[in-house]
Formats: sequence, C-alpha cells, structure tokens
Amino acid sequence: MGKKSSKLLAVLCIAALFASCLCPVASAADTADSQPTECDSQALVCTEVPIYEDDRYLGIGFITDDDVTLVPLRTFLEAVLDVEFEVEWEHDSATATLTSTDLLITLTLSDGYMCINGRYIYLRDSVYNINGTIIVPIRDLATLFGLEPTWDAEEHCVILRTENLTMPVCGDEFYPAEDLYWLSHVIYSESGNQPLDGMIGVGNVVMNRAADDSGAFNSGIQGVIFQQGQFDVVAAGTIYYTPSDKAVVAAKLCLEGYNTVGDAKWFVNPAIGSSTWFRTYKTLAITIADHDFYA
Repeated sequence: MGKKSSKLLAVLCIAALFASCLCPVASAADTADSQPTECDSQALVCTEVPIYEDDRYLGIGFITDDDVTLVPLRTFLEAVLDVEFEVEWEHDSATATLTSTDLLITLTLSDGYMCINGRYIYLRDSVYNINGTIIVPIRDLATLFGLEPTWDAEEHCVILRTENLTMPVCGDEFYPAEDLYWLSHVIYSESGNQPLDGMIGVGNVVMNRAADDSGAFNSGIQGVIFQQGQFDVVAAGTIYYTPSDKAVVAAKLCLEGYNTVGDAKWFVNPAIGSSTWFRTYKTLAITIADHDFYA
C-alpha cells in the first residue's frame, strides 16, 4: 500500500477479520476458498490465510493485495516460542513494548522498524494497530528466529519450518562495531535530514561499493568512505559528527541486509550538486526524497 493515509482505512476494514485470529479451524482446507475482503478502493485488500508451524496450526494471518503476509505479533511469538509476553502500550508515542524472560521487543508505529534484543526489522509501511493488537509482516520476523515461511499452494496456507528455530543473536554481538561506526557516520553526514528509506539508501551505496569486485572501489566500509574524492563529507570533516539515533538505526538495518536502492553505487542531490555525469553515464535506479540514486 505505502500511504499512511490508507492505513487508517485499512485498520478499520480488517478489524472485524482479526477476531478470527484467535479461533481455531479444523484444517487449511476449511479456508481454502476464502475470498479477498475489499474494504475500500484506497484501502487494504486482504485474504485470510491459515498459518502452520510444521503441522501445528497457529492461527489466521492476512495476505495483502501486494502479497505481504501479516500476523499478530504477540500471538505469533507466544505460539512459536512457547513463552508469554507482558505488553505495555505508551499512547502518546504509539509505542508497544513486549517483554519475556529472554526477549525485549519495542515498536513505535511511526518509526518504520521494530527492535528485538537490539536487532532491527524494517517494516516500511506494513505495520498496523488493530483494536490495540499489532500486526506485522511474517517473513522478516520469522527469519530472525531461523524460521522459513513457505506457501503451500495445494492447501492454501503458510507453513513455518522450525528445524532451524533459534533465538536471535543480540545486536551488540551481531553488528560489527567498526562497520557500524563508519556506516552510521556517513549516513548521518550525507543524509541526516532524509527519511529512513533514504538514509538506508545511502548506506546501501557504501555497502554496494564495498561488495564490488571490479577494483573501482576500496575494500571495506571504511575504505570505501575514505576513498579519495568520493565523499565530500570526509574533506569537510562532517564525517566525524556524532550520528543521530535514526542514522544508527539506518546503519543497523543496512547491516541486516535491507536495501531500498538496489545495486546503486552513486547518489546525488541534484538541487545542490551537478547530476550531468550521472545522467550521461549511469542509470537512475530510484529517487528518494532529495537524492537520486544511480547504478
């Protein structure tokens, strides 16, 4: 969907559907013929779908019109991990905090991401609050715990394979300290005033260059950033400014593998920098806020 104005309509439209999340069904076949529930021409079109953990029924999720499968966060985690969570809701900031013996989860609806033990999941626009219940995309949530969601076309259901079920490594252990330091610094100095997806895009450019084996770029994240003549913020000294919390989150999302600009290896703000060379020799991949990204 992508527009926050549509979210409110979608929430109202599928609120009635959510009641079925807690009701057991006999089998996947019972809902194989369920039809999309169209709420509004500008709202979410969703289809109820059964979700199984191996052969065990977990509950009902929702497949959106752009093929994103959504699940109730707390219900999903308690069923898969066999633990109970305490939930706190901070109304003013629209922030949910879920705690169990081993997990601390925070999610602010307007942020576009959630944090699980210091690890970050990028939610884009696919998080909803339905009558006080948070529903989120299943794929990245499941992957963080080593689960592999697959679609069973014959039974019309989602199956989570649990043979590799694990607790996620905490953020302090997962993110390489030096890479996080320099990536968050370049993101902040180059795009500190940009939206989250644009900040991630700047980090993606650095990481795409670091992964390039053509010899055109230095190796490693720090090497890419300090390659002569590549980033003006190095010469200006702003690379050393302390990054914002949002820039650090963007860097962590990049290190998790999230990408908003594809294979782009260059970016420019055409309002303050010449884009003639880029338009002549490179391919515009995407424009995000003030930046054009080129591959």
